[in-house]
Amino acid sequence: MRLAIALAKRDETKVYPGPFGHAPRFAIYEVAEDGKPRLLEVRENPYAAMEGGDKHQRMRELLKDVDLRVGARFGHGGSVGAFPLADRLEVGPVSVAEALERVRERQNSA
Repeated sequence: MRLAIALAKRDETKVYPGPFGHAPRFAIYEVAEDGKPRLLEVRENPYAAMEGGDKHQRMRELLKDVDLRVGARFGHGGSVGAFPLADRLEVGPVSVAEALERVRERQNSA
């Protein structure tokens, strides 16, 4: 499984505290069957400052290779936003390590 974690502006060890789509960049991880995450890349978000229009479609395209989006919060409830509830995990403004632990807990409870 691949996941994208919204990264804080100046500290890549923290989750971006605002809406997922406004994060300046994303840490892309591959999570192996044994649950161990491996950082693949840090991907810039060229749409961070964008509002409305086709932002949702652009965000889906930017993260089309990702199965789960992880952020402090998401801008829209239900499946109205760019990503349906099943494809995202709200963790609050925590460290990336804590976010990865919450992903592992989610996998174990599934």
